[in-house]
Amino acid sequence: MALKVNFAVVIYMAVLISICTGVTVNIDNLDDVIEGSETRMICNYSPTTGSTIIIRWSNVTGGASESIATTVVGVSKGVLAAYSAIFSLDPNDDRVLVIANTLRSYSGDYQCNVAIIGGTSGNDDVTLNVIYIDDPVLSFTTPVNEGDLVALSCDVVSNPNAQFTFKMNGSMLQDGGLSTYTFTANRNDQGSYTCEVDNNAGTKATAGQVLNVYFAPEITALEDMEVSRGETVLISFDVEARPAANYDWSSQGATDIDSDPKTFRFVASNTIGDVYTVTLNASNEVAARQSSVQVTVVARTTTLITTNAFTTQPDSCGSLSIVNDGKKVDGNMNAEVGDDVSLRCLCGDSDEGFEYEWTLDGDKMSESTLTFTAEKGGHEVVCIGTAGAPEPSSVSINVLVTDKEPNTGDEGGIGTGAIAGIVVGILVMLIILGVVIIIVLKSRDDGPSKSADSAYMDVTWDTKDPNRVNQGKKTAPPSNGTKEAAKQDAYHPYDAPDDRAYSRPSYGSEDYNDRPDDDDYANSMPVTV
Repeated sequence: MALKVNFAVVIYMAVLISICTGVTVNIDNLDDVIEGSETRMICNYSPTTGSTIIIRWSNVTGGASESIATTVVGVSKGVLAAYSAIFSLDPNDDRVLVIANTLRSYSGDYQCNVAIIGGTSGNDDVTLNVIYIDDPVLSFTTPVNEGDLVALSCDVVSNPNAQFTFKMNGSMLQDGGLSTYTFTANRNDQGSYTCEVDNNAGTKATAGQVLNVYFAPEITALEDMEVSRGETVLISFDVEARPAANYDWSSQGATDIDSDPKTFRFVASNTIGDVYTVTLNASNEVAARQSSVQVTVVARTTTLITTNAFTTQPDSCGSLSIVNDGKKVDGNMNAEVGDDVSLRCLCGDSDEGFEYEWTLDGDKMSESTLTFTAEKGGHEVVCIGTAGAPEPSSVSINVLVTDKEPNTGDEGGIGTGAIAGIVVGILVMLIILGVVIIIVLKSRDDGPSKSADSAYMDVTWDTKDPNRVNQGKKTAPPSNGTKEAAKQDAYHPYDAPDDRAYSRPSYGSEDYNDRPDDDDYANSMPVTV
């Protein structure tokens, strides 16, 4: 009987100890969880052995209590169907509740309750804080006019609150400040703007957005100018505007003859003293501005405008001409294939004081002195005066190109053909000289001809002047060279030779008569005529 009482006491004491012993529960603190990452809530409890232990997880946010999952340690575990897409229980650790993809909406309070069957229970709560940052949105008004107030505003949804940084074309404007940034616009503020936000969840930035800053047209004024009679005048103002300006031209007495809206072109009259006022009205969405220039026709100079700068040149320099090697070319010039041709265009006697351009076979050439290599077929060259030249304002020539003569000899020497020609010429001269010598010698051997057609004349001494000879009549040489024996009769006999008479054997001592005979012909001196 005593044994039964003692056993009962032991059982009673064990139950009493079990009932009186409490369960200790503690959930590990959670750091901030970045949205999209995994969350693990760990429920620590004691004692961990003995009777059956049941672990229950609940959402107790806002004072409510919604069961999420239940685990019977060592027996079973499961997540309620309503939460199965969000929560899971670690298969290797009965204490752990897992959220694989933590969203911002899961932020709140969670409780772990641990109970020992037939005994007491305990619980602990933990707060889940999900942090995040969305893409920011930058907003401002555009376009704005120069001088307007610009307010940049950047909005973002984030936890915790974000810091804001504004940039223009990548350069910092405000770092870590408020969500707005204001400034007064000028034309240099036009550009691309971004907003950058950051917190513990990360950093994000907007794409660049362009701020357009408009301003009224600004026209650079031109100085009044002088132009020559009949000149074509081109006027162009420098205009800066945003957006681009519209051009409206007006003039007193001049008509715009070009199609470019940014320029005004007209032909000045031939009347010295005529004055033109050309006005540009430039306008855009901001405002309109205008500027004028006065153009006066004078005799002395020509003013040409290519941009907003002027070049003054002579009114006329003279007639145009094309010159090669210092000589004026009229119409045509000759060249051989491969020759280097160099041409200058002159107005009067100079290639200065006027503007001109070349065309070679129809192609425009930019050089001042035209140089080219002659090619077969020839070339057409034209010099066109473009400013300061008289009328007509162009001159043209043709370059006639022939094949180059072959040179078979050494360069700088006499060719084979030239040498052959010289040799042939010498031979011909020698032959002619030989023939002449033969004829002369033959004539001396045969004596003079007695025929009236003879190529010889008889030459005798004049009876009146011993220093002269008679051609064509026969006389005997004078006996003493005096005029005493001369008479009117041309056939005066000389019958008495003396010691001073000519004693040439050809005359003979017995042939001093006044009649021509055969001996006289035989003894006369032949002379070739």
